[in-house]
Formats: sequence, structure tokens, C-alpha cells
Amino acid sequence: MTYGKFYTPQRSELKEILELPADHPPVPSAFLDKGCPFSAETAKGGRHEYRAPQEGDVRSVCPALNAMANHGYIPRDGKNLTFKVIFRGLKACYGLSTPLAIVLTTGGFLLIKRSPIGLPFGLNRIISVKNPDGSTSVPGVIDLKLIGKHGGVEHDASLVHEDCPEGSLYPSVRVREDWVDNVIGDILPKVEGYDRSSFAPQHEANENIGSHSRDSSYSTAVDTDSSESGSTLSTSSTWKRYACHSYHDTLVSCADVGRMRARRQRDIAPKKLDAIHEEIARGEMAIILGVWERETYVENLDGEKNGGVAARKKGIPLPYLLTWLGEERLPEGWRPDHVQSLTGVVKRSKLIRKAANLVEMKA
Repeated sequence: MTYGKFYTPQRSELKEILELPADHPPVPSAFLDKGCPFSAETAKGGRHEYRAPQEGDVRSVCPALNAMANHGYIPRDGKNLTFKVIFRGLKACYGLSTPLAIVLTTGGFLLIKRSPIGLPFGLNRIISVKNPDGSTSVPGVIDLKLIGKHGGVEHDASLVHEDCPEGSLYPSVRVREDWVDNVIGDILPKVEGYDRSSFAPQHEANENIGSHSRDSSYSTAVDTDSSESGSTLSTSSTWKRYACHSYHDTLVSCADVGRMRARRQRDIAPKKLDAIHEEIARGEMAIILGVWERETYVENLDGEKNGGVAARKKGIPLPYLLTWLGEERLPEGWRPDHVQSLTGVVKRSKLIRKAANLVEMKA
């Protein structure tokens, strides 16, 4: 038989060549022995499009890494992560400098007590590492679930995740959307139309959820625990009203993030983060502030009336931050346009700490 240019073979004819899903588009005959043209086209133009995690995928409580997986900068299932995979993903996704990407990747491995270096000469075939659930994995290979293990990279007082329950290995990876709402209230000058008084304080929500137990097994991070779907967990998504172009010029600064950090520390009192995890909590936000930073002029920068005098404010667009925290998604069509340096992160982290300390002194 002579096939026409766009002859669509019968499914029985393709059985020996490839298996197609029922809703797959017709395949031009020229591609029958060369792979799927539709997936190839996707790889060219939309390789880093957003896709939410699927059943069986794993995630951590880190929005930066989860967004990388959701956009395909690291494996979308969140598994089989090596030093090289994470290092390259950080540079490609966020434009991090080589020194900064090395520090973050190496530190991440060491904090969860894993070697960033795989074994040579095929030794990884005979030597394995035990995981918290009793399973084993190859040395030098981790996944996002392991990165989220409590007390390593993960820390209490997250901006949008609940603390790890006592006795559990992992906190919930579910984003508290009502807590995403709360970060808006820490921004000065006040965001137009936002009223924090309509939301319950986070420490009250913490008390409500404190008795909820969680599965500490080393399993999928797509959280479907029925205990988390009750009325004690708000499904508010008020933040989505502010994640639009109308608020693109509303910037979130280091001082704003400092207020967020101070608020979350108060919420978990009398618990307190140790120095290492305080630095991690500041640093992760300092990085994203540098990635998307721009500046504008605003009135009443410190929240007080100043006679209409405009002051310069550096920060990132509010919609960017909200979408990143709430959906672990990057801005539509955005790509890195500069290199984010280690020194820049250190500088912003100090500014965040200074702002947080000022809030605590006034409390």
C-alpha cells in the first residue's frame, strides 16, 4: 500500500511500532519510525510549561524546588535527583551563579545527610543507602520527598506550610492557601483592598491542627490524607485576587519578608528556629527576591503618612510571589534575565534579618 502524506494508520497497524493513547492525534506517516511529532514539538516550544504534580509524583515543602519540578527543570516526578540534575536545574530555572548553585546543592545534600557524590566504577549497584521508610536508594541520588524530611533543609515556621507534627518525619506538603493570603498583610505600604482582620491568626489555626496525625512513611508527596480536608483547614484563595496584572507594580521587599518571618516566628512560639534554619528560612526568600527584583517609587513606604513624599522601593511583583507560593508556579513566559550571585543573596538575607529584628523589638 502507498501511504498518503497524512495517512492515518489503523491502530492495529501501529501495534508493532508504538502504543498510542485513545485520544492521540493522527500521526503523519513520515513519523511512524521516528517518534511522535507532537511530543517533539512540545519539547521545542513548551518544554518548561507548568504541569501540576500527578499521582505518584513526590514533592517537598520547598516552593523553589517544587516549581522546578512542575516546570520540568528537574524530573517532573521529583525523583532520581543527582547533584548534577539539581545544580543544572537551579542555574537554568532561576539564573543562579555557579558558586551559589554549588553551595545550595551541596548544602542540601549534606543537611539531609546524603553524599552529593555518586559512587564510581559501578559500586552503586552493590552499595545502597537506607531511606526513612526502610527502602533503599542509590548513593548520590535523592528525591523531593527526602529533601522535605524534618530537620534537614525543611524547617518550622514556613510561610505557607504547617509545622511537622511531633513524632513525624515529614510535614504536610499541602500549601495552606489561607496562609498565602496572610503574607499580603505584611506588605507596606498596605496593599489596596486587603484587610487582614477578616482572616484568623495563624497560631489559632496551628492549635486546631495540632492534634492531626500524619503519615510519616516515605511515600508520594501528593497529599490526599482525609484528615487534612476537614473544616480546620481553610481553603481560602483570596490571594488569587491579587495575583493579577493589576498588582504587578505592588512590590514585595526585603523589609516585607522580614515582617513575614517575624510573624511566623511569633506563630510558633515558644518554639524557636535554630541559627542554621533561621538562615535557611531567610536565604530561600533572599534568593527569589534577587531573581525577580525591580524597583518603583511609592508613597508611605513605612506605612505612615508622609505627606505624599515618594520613596524608592526595591522588591518583586506581588503576583509573582503569590503564584510561586500558592501554586509553585513560575510567572507565565518568564525566563531568567540576569545572574543571581551568592553575595547578593547574603546581602538580602541580612536586610530580611534586620527587618525581622525590628519587628521583634517593637513587640
